[in-house]
Amino acid sequence: MANLAAANVMHRKTRTAVSVLAVAVEVAMVMLLVGMANGTLGDIADRLQNVGADVLFQSPDASLILGATSAVMPVKYADLIKEVDGVTEATPVLNWLVARIKGESRAVNLWAIDYPSYARISGGFDLVEGRPLAQPYDLVMDTVLAEATKMRVGDMLPMLNHEFRLAGITHAGAGGRLYARIEDVQEAIGEPDKASFFLVKGRSALEAERLAKALQEKFKGYKITPIAQVSKVMQDNAVGLQQFKQALTGMAVVISFLVVLLAMYTTIIERTREIGILRAIGASQGKVVQLVISESFLICLAGVVVGIVLAIAGRWGLPRAFPTLSIDLSREWAFIASSLGLTGGLLGSLYPALKAARMDPVQALNFE
Repeated sequence: MANLAAANVMHRKTRTAVSVLAVAVEVAMVMLLVGMANGTLGDIADRLQNVGADVLFQSPDASLILGATSAVMPVKYADLIKEVDGVTEATPVLNWLVARIKGESRAVNLWAIDYPSYARISGGFDLVEGRPLAQPYDLVMDTVLAEATKMRVGDMLPMLNHEFRLAGITHAGAGGRLYARIEDVQEAIGEPDKASFFLVKGRSALEAERLAKALQEKFKGYKITPIAQVSKVMQDNAVGLQQFKQALTGMAVVISFLVVLLAMYTTIIERTREIGILRAIGASQGKVVQLVISESFLICLAGVVVGIVLAIAGRWGLPRAFPTLSIDLSREWAFIASSLGLTGGLLGSLYPALKAARMDPVQALNFE
């Protein structure tokens, strides 16, 4: 029966290829879209951890998606934070979304910082070339963004109604992708002495939770998160993320269901005489159902394999076209996407399988 199912699948190569591709696109779509969401959140958390701070200090209604928060807190909070026992340094960061760079849409988060205090937490920029922020309207860019924009040290960048000069290029992987002096950005956006959040350094990373509790006691209602917990908190509290994943998985099942239902239904209609012959030579209804479901299983299985390959190819290719894009493909979601493809396909094959099994052998043999 398995050999017959495989032969039937290969007999109609074009239809099989289209069905396999449809299931594959569904599997790849689920893996890549969830991977983009998880990758974006993971990238934010990783870049924060690599700065060297222990605690993230935010306003009460701030989002951990740092680009969603602009200038909301007075810079003087840094001095108040330093008064808490265990704090060795606190630095303000003003986050600003830069929508265009050199005429192209980029959507890059600019971190406007007080470089001396930022350097005491992070150890300073890991420069590839140029110098750190020192003069008015200086910019520092990471290597990924510099490669994407083809900018070099000394280039001018019109931004916020001012001309900024690229002073240095730093290795990617920590903090923002674009940096400026905080006073320059405050002046440019008309928000003097304001920051989006504060990075806090303690005596030891092992004391981060205790430090967060001490800060919470003094600044009741403020959002204070140990840096090591940012990734988990983001995943748990990202607005709409769980709903997005649920909608995506539901859509994936529907796509697989409809694709296989259509493919197997039309196959059954075309093979009415063949099914009549099988029934006439003694094949039971159960055997016919098994045959149809086996065919759909082979189609879905091939679609899952091709879909995983497409997702891996997308994980490799998309960041080359969009360098600031982060995609995190996980085994968990590869398994979920594969299960959805197989489940939807098998559900879609049930009706055609039952229709085939219930055919009257005599009528099927006379079918034209």
